[in-house]
Amino acid sequence: MIYRQKFIGQNTAHIIPGEEYVSIYVEYSLNGVNWQPCTFSLKKGVYEIHAKDKYNRTTEILLVEKKFVKAKKIKKKYIGSESFDWTATFIDIYYRLLIKDPSKIRYLKRN
Repeated sequence: MIYRQKFIGQNTAHIIPGEEYVSIYVEYSLNGVNWQPCTFSLKKGVYEIHAKDKYNRTTEILLVEKKFVKAKKIKKKYIGSESFDWTATFIDIYYRLLIKDPSKIRYLKRN
C-alpha cells in the first residue's frame, strides 16, 4: 500500500452541509521538529520514503529499516468553520514517520 497526501482543497463552494470531508497528510522528519511532505510504502520491513518539495516533486528517495522508524497516525475531527454557516465535518489524518537514527538511511536518489 502506498500512502499519499490528499486534500479537500481551499474551495468551500462545493462543500455540502452534513457531509464528511477527509484530508490526508503524509510527513516525515529526521529530527522531530521539521516535518516534510512525502509518499511512503512499507515492503519487507523497509520503508521507502519519497521526499517531496513544495511543488509535490520527488526530491529524494530514502530507504530505512522499519526498526529505525517510529510511525504514528493522528486523527483530528472538527465541525465547520467560524466564517461559514454550514455544519460539514472535516477529518484530518496525519501519517508521521520519525526517523530515529538518520545514519541508517540509504539514499536511492538525492539532489
